[in-house]
Amino acid sequence: MLCQICNDQESKYKCPKCKIVYCSIKCYKSELHKHEEVEEQNIREKPPLENLEEKPQESLEETKFDKILKDQQIQYLLKQPSLQFHLLSILTIIKDGFINNLNYDQKLEVMNIKLNDLRTGGVEENELVEEFVQRVLELNESL
Repeated sequence: MLCQICNDQESKYKCPKCKIVYCSIKCYKSELHKHEEVEEQNIREKPPLENLEEKPQESLEETKFDKILKDQQIQYLLKQPSLQFHLLSILTIIKDGFINNLNYDQKLEVMNIKLNDLRTGGVEENELVEEFVQRVLELNESL
C-alpha cells in the first residue's frame, strides 16, 4: 500500500492517532499529516448516543457460561483440587504441544474420551467430575 501522505513510497508504518499509513518519519512529521483534521472528522462521523441505545442489549446480558460460573455448587466444586486436576488434564489435551501429531478435531475426540473415562462407569471414574458435569448440564437446561 502506498504512503497516504506522499503517495510515492510503499507504506511501512501506521499512525497511532489517525491510523493513516506512511512511509517515513519525514512524511509523519510533514505538514500534510494533520491529526486535528482527522480527529475532528472522526468525531463528526461517530453516531449520536441515541443510536447506541437502539442496538440489542445482548452484549450486556450475562451469557450462559457466566450464569453457570456464578452457581454456588459450581463454585464449590471448582475449588476442589481433584476436580481442578482432572479439568486441567482435559484442557491440556487441546493445547498445542501435548499431542503433536493430532489435528484439532482429533484432540477434541481424545478430550471427549478422557472426560467419559472420568465420568460414572469410566475407567478413571471420579465422583467430583460426574457431579460437576451433571450440574453444568442441569444448569444449561434451565437457562
